Amino acid sequence: MPKRNDTKPWERQEGESVKAFEAFTVYLEMGDERSLRAVGQRLGKSRALIERWSRTYQWVERVASYDADVQRKAHAKAVDKRRKMVDRHISIALKMQEKALKALEQMDPADIDPKNLIAMLREATKLEQEMRTVAVDERRAAIADVEDTGEADDVLIYLPENGRD
Repeated sequence: MPKRNDTKPWERQEGESVKAFEAFTVYLEMGDERSLRAVGQRLGKSRALIERWSRTYQWVERVASYDADVQRKAHAKAVDKRRKMVDRHISIALKMQEKALKALEQMDPADIDPKNLIAMLREATKLEQEMRTVAVDERRAAIADVEDTGEADDVLIYLPENGRD
């Protein structure tokens, strides 16, 4: 098998036979019930052979990498869904405010039920404030995540000495 630098730990490794990789795949897919004994039983292979493949091809480390990748992807998906929810809630709050303000502008002051209109404005404003606070908190958390992982790209800014381009 040709050497590839982009091979993920849970993919077939250089020098790993098809049968050894098949056994690793069985082990990987067992989830919380993973055991070398169960892999051997399922494939009809000796425990000694399965243990040798596990040591040689570092199954425990590879599975840990796989599990971490799955968890990272699930977290990213959850963060994305939450951001979309926050944006949707802000949009709803703004629309509620707009409707209440239009109603207020179009109504004859004598016909306005002040309690209902004030309640609607109060709730819409409260919801908008809550969602904007959540959005700011999430942005701060995302910035902290990038700083913690060192994934931020360096940015070069050109500033001419004479003040002109």
